[in-house]
Amino acid sequence: MVHTINARADRQVTEEVVASFKKVRNKNSLLARVAEASLVRPDGAVRDVVYPAAGGAATLQEVVAEYKAASPEFRRNVQVKLRASYSNHYRVGMIKLPRTLRFRSNNDLHTPVIDGIGVVLRHAEHRVQSYPLGESVPVSGIVEGDWAELAWRGLPGASRMVRTVYEVCLFKALRERLRCKEIWVEGADRFRDPEQNLPPDFVQRRRQYYAELSKPLDAAEFVEPLRAEMAGELRTLQEALPSCDWLQISARGAGRITLSPLEGDPEPKNLRKLKNEIRTRWGLVPLLDMLKETALRIGILDHFAPAGSRGGLDRAELAERLILAIFGYRTNIGIRPIAAGDHGHTEEELR
Repeated sequence: MVHTINARADRQVTEEVVASFKKVRNKNSLLARVAEASLVRPDGAVRDVVYPAAGGAATLQEVVAEYKAASPEFRRNVQVKLRASYSNHYRVGMIKLPRTLRFRSNNDLHTPVIDGIGVVLRHAEHRVQSYPLGESVPVSGIVEGDWAELAWRGLPGASRMVRTVYEVCLFKALRERLRCKEIWVEGADRFRDPEQNLPPDFVQRRRQYYAELSKPLDAAEFVEPLRAEMAGELRTLQEALPSCDWLQISARGAGRITLSPLEGDPEPKNLRKLKNEIRTRWGLVPLLDMLKETALRIGILDHFAPAGSRGGLDRAELAERLILAIFGYRTNIGIRPIAAGDHGHTEEELR
């Protein structure tokens, strides 16, 4: 849920930014013209000197918008969107998770996250925007980077942690640690205690288990062959590059790999025979007709049920819409082109 909220906020801000500007080309030339005009008429008004040199106020607005899109302000807008979405909708459901699940860690390094869950639960029902001054709020490994500016409110020495910002940061930190099992959940399967992944007698029979897996006990002995294999394959690639005219690695950035299109393999003989036999037996049958005939024969459409308590569509009409929708999606044609056909169903009805 945290990942979904963040991705949606990022997408919304990106759409807003893209809608607000178009990329301004030759900004160095633009700056030179503005500077030259300003030197010629140093006492003139901005509207009379700078605007004409830049090509108008709209061009300058686009330069400002482009700068904001590449500046920390973009990330700040994403954070504000994320916080608003969490506070107004997701918080009610997400705050119930730490009440129901018991989170644990075998590493003291992640104790701040566990303690942070306790802080969140203690104030979950309080109608406050910030935690009280006397509350010890753990922030190590939780509130980091540019989130810190949003998280604190008040004057230096008397600042307090904003509750919703802290909860968002805590859930983000919790997600990352759950994914690598630095924090685990009591009674869980996928997110269980990583110690339970090993047999109970692993310590006593360590050598036997390693022998059954054909793995060495020494970590360095395990890593070195892998490192040597990787280095050998990279050397082979380096030596083969000059003779691979279909592969290029440019010096742009960290190195971009370009593959030229390869020629297609010849069609298998059996596939050609199969196509000829189908054409001989049935002729050129449209794919939509084959889908309709298959759907009617196996009765798959009978398994589609209305989402509500009752359905108001005639079964035959519903069957037509379902077949058209399935055909549009699975052939990658799309609903809109399918709706343009001569069948009497609109795009809205198909959707």
